[in-house]
Amino acid sequence: MSSPDRCSHGRKGAAPAPAPRKGAAPAPAPTNDARASRAARPRSGAARARKLLACAVALGAMTAARGALADARTEARLHFRAGMDLIAQKQFDEGIRQLQKANEILPHPNVVFNIARAHAEAGHTEQAIAAYREYIASDPPDREQATRIVAQLEQRLAAQRAPAPAAPAAPAAPAATQPKQPPPPEPQPQGPQQPAPGDAPAQPTAGQPTPEGAPATPAVPAPTPSSRAAPDDAAGIVGAARTEDVYQETVITASRGAQSPLDSPNSTTIVTRQDIRLSGMTRIPELLRRVAGMDVMQITGGDENVSMRGFNSRLANKLLVLVNGRTVKNDVLGSTFWEALSIDVDQIERIEVVRGPGSALYGADAFAGIVNIITIEPGVGKSGFRAGYGDHRQGYGSVWASAREGDFAYRLSAGYTRYPRWTREVADDRIDLETSGQSQDLGAQSVRIDLRATQRLGPRRELAVGAGYSRSELDVYGIGPFNDYNLEVTNADASVAYRSENVNARTYYSNLDGYSLLNAAYLGHTLYAGRPQQHILNAELEFVKTLRAPAPVVHDFHIGLGYRLKATDWSYLDDDMPIEHHGSVFLQDSMKLGERVTLVASGRLDYVPYLERLIPSPRGSVIVKPTPRQAIRLSGSTAFRSPTSLEAYVDLPIQLALPGLELLSTTRPPVRSDFIIDPEQIITAEASYLNQQSDYFEFEVTAYYNRVSNLIVLAEPQRTTLSQRAQGFGGLNPETGRYTSGFGGFENQCDIYHVVGGELGGRVYPAEGLDVFANYALNLSEQQRPAGCSAPEDERTSRHKVNAGVQVRTPVGVDGEVTFHYQSSQAWAEQVPAGTVIATDIYPLPAYTLLNARLGYRFLNNRAEISATVFNALDGLGDQPLQMHPFGNRIGRRFMGFFRYSL
Repeated sequence: MSSPDRCSHGRKGAAPAPAPRKGAAPAPAPTNDARASRAARPRSGAARARKLLACAVALGAMTAARGALADARTEARLHFRAGMDLIAQKQFDEGIRQLQKANEILPHPNVVFNIARAHAEAGHTEQAIAAYREYIASDPPDREQATRIVAQLEQRLAAQRAPAPAAPAAPAAPAATQPKQPPPPEPQPQGPQQPAPGDAPAQPTAGQPTPEGAPATPAVPAPTPSSRAAPDDAAGIVGAARTEDVYQETVITASRGAQSPLDSPNSTTIVTRQDIRLSGMTRIPELLRRVAGMDVMQITGGDENVSMRGFNSRLANKLLVLVNGRTVKNDVLGSTFWEALSIDVDQIERIEVVRGPGSALYGADAFAGIVNIITIEPGVGKSGFRAGYGDHRQGYGSVWASAREGDFAYRLSAGYTRYPRWTREVADDRIDLETSGQSQDLGAQSVRIDLRATQRLGPRRELAVGAGYSRSELDVYGIGPFNDYNLEVTNADASVAYRSENVNARTYYSNLDGYSLLNAAYLGHTLYAGRPQQHILNAELEFVKTLRAPAPVVHDFHIGLGYRLKATDWSYLDDDMPIEHHGSVFLQDSMKLGERVTLVASGRLDYVPYLERLIPSPRGSVIVKPTPRQAIRLSGSTAFRSPTSLEAYVDLPIQLALPGLELLSTTRPPVRSDFIIDPEQIITAEASYLNQQSDYFEFEVTAYYNRVSNLIVLAEPQRTTLSQRAQGFGGLNPETGRYTSGFGGFENQCDIYHVVGGELGGRVYPAEGLDVFANYALNLSEQQRPAGCSAPEDERTSRHKVNAGVQVRTPVGVDGEVTFHYQSSQAWAEQVPAGTVIATDIYPLPAYTLLNARLGYRFLNNRAEISATVFNALDGLGDQPLQMHPFGNRIGRRFMGFFRYSL
C-alpha cells in the first residue's frame, strides 16, 4: 500500500507535509527503487480509483502512529541493497536514506553501523557520531572498537570547531600606504551540539516509532560547515563497510552452521517471525501446516501429530523435533508432546524445517525430516506480555522479560494455555463407565516457565545456560486399542553450552515424569494406570574449521562426538529394562569449488545399545549455483529410526472385550525370547531448484524418491497354542486374574514402500506490505509385498496437499493473514478390539479444507496490539464435519481474541 507521503507527492491541492521538529532529520526523499518506478507508470481508471481510495485511508490516518512494517525482510533487503550500491558510488545522501528506510522496516545493528560509516565517509561528523552511539547502544560485540571510533571523531570535530590561531602582526605601514580592510565575515550558523559520551541517546523522530526490539533512531542534525570533515580523512578512521546482506535468510539446521538456503545440502523451509505473528496461531504444529510436504494432524484438543512426506501416525515418531538444537522428544514413546514444551510461540524467532532425512548429522529419529525451533536470543527485544481468550473457554497467556547488561543477557518467560476438546467423548449421565477424573471438556492445559542466559567471554566466545519447566494435562490418542488417553506430565530441562569460532560444546539434562490412564472404561475393566518416567543426559562436542586444501578449494569442516544416557521406566514396560548408553561420531566437509559448485559429504555412526551394533548414516550433496541467487541441488542419503522404549520393551496385558480374557502385548514373548526389532530404514534421492533471483518473488521445485523398509508396527495378534501352553505360556495370569488367550506386540512390517513425490512452492511480494505464498505437494506410494507378507494396505498420506496464504501489513497499523489448506482423502489401517481378539480394519477419511484468518491493529507506537483469529472458518459448509483421523475428534470452528503490550 502506498504511504501517505507518496499519495500526496505531486498531487494538486495535496496538504503539505508537516514540518519536522527542531533538530529532527529531514524526511527522506522519495526512493528511486523499482517500486517507485512502477508507481509512476500510467494507471488504468480502476487502478487510479484503488490508489485514491488507498490514499484517502492513509491520509485519514496521518495523525496515527506510522509504524514500521515489522519483519518485512524482503522489503528491508531491497532498500539495504539499494543503499549500499549508492554509497559505493559515493552518492552518500541518497544511500543513507535507503539504509534508514531499511532500518525502519526491520532494524539491524549492522545497518546502523553502515549508516554511521557512510556519514563519516561523507564528512558528516556529527551525524556519524550520533549513529555510532546508536550502534553502541545495541551492545554489539565490537562496542569497544566502535567507542574508540566515536572518540576519534569527537577529537576531529573539536579540532574543526577550534578557532584558528591568530597570524603574527605585520609591521605598521604608513597611513597613506595601509590597505583598506574588508568588512568582518558574517558568523556561520552552528549545528546543535551532540551530547557527551554517556548521555542519554536522542529520541526517535516524531512520527517514526521503532518496532519492538529496535534501538531508537536518533534525530540526526543536518550537516553544517562546522561538522564536515574531509571524506578520505574520516573514512580512514572507520574502516571497511559491512556489505554482507544482513536481511538474507539463514539456516543452521541442515549443516550445523549458518548459511543461506541456497547453500543448504537439504531442502529447507523457514517459518519466519512474521509468519508466526501474522498467523495468530498459538499451536506450533499449526504453524508448520504451511510448509510444503508437511503432514499435520489434530486428533484431540491436546494431541497434534506431525510428519514429513508421509507416514504420519498416532504418537508420530518419524520427525526429529529440536529447540535450539536440543531434542525435545519423549524417549518412552518417541513422539513429541507439543503442548508440554516450556516455550510458546511468542518466544520463537523462527522455525527451520529440513524437508528430508537428517540422520547424517543428527542420528536416530531424523527419519523423515527435522524441525528446529529457534527461540529469540537473550537480551533481544523488549519485555512484554500477550493474553488471549476465546469461545469454549480457550485461554492463552504469555509474559516475558529480556535485558542485556554488558556481556550478560537473559530472557525469562512464563505462560499458560488451555484448549478444550473438540468433541466430548463421554456424557455426564453415563453410569456404565468409569472415567479418569480429568474434565471431559479439557483437551490440553499447561503452565510453563523458561529461562535462558548468555555471557560473552570474549570475541566469538560465549557461555549459554538455560532451564525450563512445564506441567501439562493432555488428552491424546495412544496406539492400537488405546484411543482416548489422559496424561498428566511434567517436563524439566537444564543445559549448559559453550560456543566459539572453532569449538562448540553442550550438555543438557531432561526429565519427564507423568501419570497415564485411559479416559474412560466400562465398569469392571481397567483404566491401565501407569507412571511413565525418563531421565536423559546428553553431551556433545564439535570442532569446526575453515581451511583451503588445495588453495582453490575452501573446506568447511565439522567433526563431532556425542553421548546420550537414557533411563526410562513405565508399568507398561519390562521390569528389567536396562539403562542405555548411546554413542555417536559425525563428520561433514563442505567443499566449495569456486563460486558455482559446492560438494557436501556427511556421515555419522550411531551405537544403539538395544541393537548392540553401529548404524551408519551417509549423505552426499552437490549444489550448483548458475547465479549467486539460484541453486540446483542433488542429494542422496540414508536415515534410520531406532525402536522406542515402548516398542523394544513393551510388556502389558491388554483386557479384551469378553470379560476374563486378555492379550499379552510383549515384544519378546517366551516363545521367541531372542526376537529383535530392526531399525526403520529410509534411502532417499532428491533433486531441487531454488530461485531467489528477483526481489519480488522466489520459488522452489523439489522431486524426491524414498525407499522405506522395516517400518515398526503392531503385530497381528496370535492365539496361544496347546504346544505353547505346554511350555508354560498362556493360561491364567495370577497378577490380573484373567486368562491369557493370545499375544501380540511390535514387529517390522514386511512391506517395502516406494514413494515418489514432489513439492512446488513460492512466495510473491507484489507491493510493500503484501506477501502471497502458495505450495503444492504430491506424494505417491506403492507397497512392494514379498511372498508370504500379509500387511494391510493403507494410504494414510494424502496424495495431494495445497497450502496458500495472503499477508497484509499497513503503515497505519492494520495487518492480518488468511491461509487456506487442502488435503485429499486418506485410508487408515487401525487395530480395534473385536470380541475375543484385536483385529485390523481399514477406515477411510475424506478430503478436507481448512481456512484460518487473523486481523490485528497496532497502536501506541507499536507497543500495543489487539487482534482476533478464527480457526476452521469454513466449519459447517461441507457435507461432513472435519476430521483429521478416523477416530479423532470432529474439528469445529474456534474464535480467539488477543491483547499484546511491549514495555
